[in-house]
Amino acid sequence: MSENRGREARLRPEFDYLYPDVEPGTWYPVEDLISRVVTMLYGDRSRAGVITGERLLRDDHFEFRGSSPRPTGLPPDLSRLSDASADPARARREAETRPRKPGTS
Repeated sequence: MSENRGREARLRPEFDYLYPDVEPGTWYPVEDLISRVVTMLYGDRSRAGVITGERLLRDDHFEFRGSSPRPTGLPPDLSRLSDASADPARARREAETRPRKPGTS
C-alpha cells in the first residue's frame, strides 16, 4: 500500500506489548500500520490469532479517525477484511437485487 487515503489509527496503550514497533497514542496512517502488522505476521505467524481478527487492525487494539474512499473496484457497501475476498461482480449483483429501504434511491 503506497498511497495514504486519509484514515488514521493509534494503538491503545494497554496493547503496546503486542506491537513493539508501534508507539502507543501516536496517530499513523492506517496503511502504515497494516504494513507493520503484516510484516509482524510474516515473521511470526503464531501471532495471527492474537494481533488480528476479523480485521488486520483490531478495533479493541486501535482507535480510528478520519475516513477514506473505497479502493477502485471494491464494492462500496463492503468494508471489512473478510469482504476483501468477495467477488466484486457478485457483490455488486447482490447489492443491486437487495431490497432497498423506503426513501433511498
